[in-house]
Amino acid sequence: LIVVDSLDKNFPYGKQKDKRGGMWYTPVSGIWQTVWIESFSTDAILSLKIEQTTENAKIIVNSKAEKKILTLKDDNSIYEFTSDSIIIEPKEKKLWSPETPFLYEFTIETENDKIESYFALREIEIEEVNQTKRLTLNKEPYFFSGLLDQGYYPDGIFLPATPEGYEKDILDAKKMGFNMLRKHIKIEPLIFYYLCDKLGMAVFQDMVNNSGYSFILDTVVPTIGMKKDIGTLRHSSKKSREIFLSHMDKTADLLYNSPSVLYYTIFNEGWGQFKADNAYKRIKEKDSTRIIDATSGWFKASLSDVDSRHIYFKSPNLKRPDGRPAVLSEFGGFSFRYEGHLYGKKNYGYSLYKDAKDFEDAVFDLYVNGTLPLIKDGLCATVYTQLSDVEDETNGLITYDRRKFKINPTTMKNANDKMYSEFKSVVKKK
Repeated sequence: LIVVDSLDKNFPYGKQKDKRGGMWYTPVSGIWQTVWIESFSTDAILSLKIEQTTENAKIIVNSKAEKKILTLKDDNSIYEFTSDSIIIEPKEKKLWSPETPFLYEFTIETENDKIESYFALREIEIEEVNQTKRLTLNKEPYFFSGLLDQGYYPDGIFLPATPEGYEKDILDAKKMGFNMLRKHIKIEPLIFYYLCDKLGMAVFQDMVNNSGYSFILDTVVPTIGMKKDIGTLRHSSKKSREIFLSHMDKTADLLYNSPSVLYYTIFNEGWGQFKADNAYKRIKEKDSTRIIDATSGWFKASLSDVDSRHIYFKSPNLKRPDGRPAVLSEFGGFSFRYEGHLYGKKNYGYSLYKDAKDFEDAVFDLYVNGTLPLIKDGLCATVYTQLSDVEDETNGLITYDRRKFKINPTTMKNANDKMYSEFKSVVKKK
């Protein structure tokens, strides 16, 4: 099998570019995941769709088998069914969260086939708490403190050298006190989402945009304040629009069963944006169980579950006339070059710091004095830019080679703990 990635902009291409540099990265050659051919029996289990709530899980089985047997590993309960679906309500309910990532493992067997899978009990919703709209996880107000995760690696570009590379990223983020990763303009192999499910890391997942990107129109113009909806002025290709919507549907299908995926971003900073309200309606009809951020950053349309802001270079301000939960979906991006662990000589980031202590103090201050006060105004989630350096970008909290923390993990965890403590105080029932 031979595949060549031509970086045709009609198709989602992520942050790859033939001439990499700045916020654009080295492209991949083509195949970057495992490819295989598999034979299967006539009663094979071809796929599962798992609808998960805090009460039960509905497991929909795609198989021609007349009889299926499901065994729940946790208590060895056995369920025999002949329809195409079954609802499982565990005897002992253990809810999934980043703090308690409990998974119910099960097997399904037909006469000639057997698969293993899992589900979790969890729900994310929006509820009014003390007269302010908040994100809730499992019926309780929840604050998501996350990192922008580009998913690029020096050893494999689109992939770490081994699956343990994903595990290290997740555990390093947790070590610093984060409970969420915003997977940015990239879809990972399913092993990444499984590890997030297993280890306890919420995922805010971006759709991968296509069409051209203009630094002037998509970044400079809105940064100086012109952030109105761009309507149909850009991304005019009918073919490109159809491809984007098709890939959006496929992404939602691919990740539907993952309990850690709680949130989808459709358009990021205007990149490939068109008729955002229609795209919102389309994915909400397909999957009403996730939070949908239709326009992350700017160029807002009418429909979105959250008020999603990107704020660099100035103090955040979260006045929300429509009252939706506020998400600071990108901020920070402070740059510090960690000598001995750099990709090259170029530098891309914001507010360059030359001293490690100054960098650490600036990040801590941004959280405790710049961002924490916004929680009382409705802030429900933050996404710091970013998890690791990527090639020219030196604005990560970890070096690109993943060998060094650029901030003391204890210091970062302390900042996050102060955020969580403030949130609990603000949402405490009166």
